[in-house]
Amino acid sequence: MSAEALTECPKCKRAQFHRVPCLAHTDLKECGTPIELYSIALNDDEEIKEFMRKAPGVEVATDPADPMYGIPIARSRKQKLQALQAMQFTELN
Repeated sequence: MSAEALTECPKCKRAQFHRVPCLAHTDLKECGTPIELYSIALNDDEEIKEFMRKAPGVEVATDPADPMYGIPIARSRKQKLQALQAMQFTELN
């Protein structure tokens, strides 16, 4: 918190910043509730099917009328890591 503000991207050294998808580290045993992985929101039925093939067991709402449509829900740390791997994300912390 006391570090100076960044003036350039540490990776590419540009003055312009860009977002990198990252999920906070959470031990599901501590919080006792599932984690909705909003960073992985899937856009259509084909993306959902492909995700479910890569991450079997991770729940995803498939009804377009559901407000959680396309949002994976991890019910364990193993499922969270499986979902991240399916989307080629890396947990940084």
